Formats: sequence, structure tokens, C-alpha cells
Amino acid sequence: MRRDHFASVCAFFEDFSKGGADAGAGVPAEARTEEELWRYMIKNASPLVNCQAATYFEVNEAQKTLTFRHSTGPVGEDLVGVSFGYQGIAGWCAENRKPVIVNDTETDPRFTKKVDYSTGFKTSSVLAVPASAGGRLLGVVEFINSAEGGFSAQDLQLAAIIASCVARDIYIGRLEVTVKQLSLKGESTINNLSGGFIGVDLDGKVVFFNPKAKEIFETGEEYLNKNIISLFQLSPDIVGAIGDVLKQGKTVRRKEFRYSVNGKTKVIGYSSINIKGVDGTVSGAGVIFQDITNL
Repeated sequence: MRRDHFASVCAFFEDFSKGGADAGAGVPAEARTEEELWRYMIKNASPLVNCQAATYFEVNEAQKTLTFRHSTGPVGEDLVGVSFGYQGIAGWCAENRKPVIVNDTETDPRFTKKVDYSTGFKTSSVLAVPASAGGRLLGVVEFINSAEGGFSAQDLQLAAIIASCVARDIYIGRLEVTVKQLSLKGESTINNLSGGFIGVDLDGKVVFFNPKAKEIFETGEEYLNKNIISLFQLSPDIVGAIGDVLKQGKTVRRKEFRYSVNGKTKVIGYSSINIKGVDGTVSGAGVIFQDITNL
């Protein structure tokens, strides 16, 4: 990667984490809407991949449909809101959950000319990557017509990293919203979360330790109704994060720590929250987290 290009990539991620002007100046990433995050990504990632146009397709896996949500390029705005069944290179990417490069659309049977016919746009090369997090496919990001004459493996790697980072932020944000809307009576919902969740009451007693938390930490030990201190050997980082909420009212978002278990090291992404009862009063503290090692 050229030094100037590397600097541009670093600037993109720094701006994204702080909240760039195009996504809401001065607004942190976690406070932006999903629409703003995807719009920001499509607009600012296109120059990094060095292509003529780009699109974010929202995926509905149950119905196997793709919907144009954000597009850049000569005909991008004309396509927003259009939905269609899995087809074309984006459809193949969604169906297989795999990235793909097609540098000659004329010879690839997966390419469909329907959009080109309807818009007059000429597609010669395509790079598509799945935007996944937490085992869920949120969408497909497609970059069109490389300015270099064809997309490279380096372009694909960069596109995949960008799509994964945005998808991870959106996925964790959805989990946070779900947990914040729960009362202490929402045990069944918490147990079915796709992310790990550990919660304590104001006395520091563990009242939630969902199945996904046990899976991530690879533990079979029972921690419910024990004091939060009993978790220290399992994860001092979790204990510290919950303690900060209980003692100082300090919550954090999008933090990470490393966790070693059974000879391997995992990267855990987490956020801490106040747990509120149905009347809105604070009734405890919790941490929602996800294994992001492979993201």
C-alpha cells in the first residue's frame, strides 16, 4: 500500500470513530443513525477503493431480497429504494456470504445487465463484500468500475475491513438499544440475545448472565446471585466496567479487551450501561459484549 494511500485509510477510520463532517460533525459514531453511518461509509470509502460508484444494499435474508439504500456515482440517486430478489453479483455475495471480485462483467455469468439497461450506466468491474456482524448479514457493499482497470486483492481486503467495522458498530448499537429497553423482568429476552450480557443489581449481585456470555467466556460455572467480585478471575475487565457504572455512573461504548481461554486469545468488544426498571429509575448496571476476534 502506498504511503499516501495508507494515510488516507488511517484518516478514514479516525474520522469515522470521531464522527466526520459528512456523518454529523462532532457526533460520536455510536450516536449516529444507521442511515448516516452507511451513507458516510459509501461516500468516503469509494475514493479509498478508487472506483467510479458504490452501493450499500440492505439484505432481508428471510425474503432473500436486496434493497438499494445508499449509492454514489452517476445514477446512484435514481436507484435508492429499489428492491429485488437475490441476483447478480451482489445477490451471489449475499447468498454465499463471501466477498467477490469480477474484473470482466462480460464474461461472468453472475453479472446481470438489468440495472445497466435501465439506467444507461456501463458496469465493467465489480467488487462486493458482505457486511456482517454477530452472525447476521446486514447488507452487501458493492464497489463498481475500478479506476485502475481492475480491483485487486488489496482492494477487497480494505473493502471487507471497512464494511465489517461499520456493520459491527451498527450491530452493537442495535444490541444496546434492545438491552436499554428491557426492565429487570426481561430475562427471557436477554437470554435470547445474540450478544453476551452480564448484569448486576445495585448491591452488586449478578442478576443476568445469559447463555451467550457463557459461550463467549467458555465457562460452565454458575454466577447468578453471586457478588460481582466472583467474576474477577473470569474477567477483571468486565468487573471493572460494571464497577465504574455502579460507583461512578460512568458508562463506556465501543471498548475492547483481550481474553485468554483454553490456549487462545479473544478480542471482546463491549459497552456498559445503566439498567433501568419500568419506572425509569436505575436498578443496576450491565455490560453487553461480543467476540469480535475475527471481525
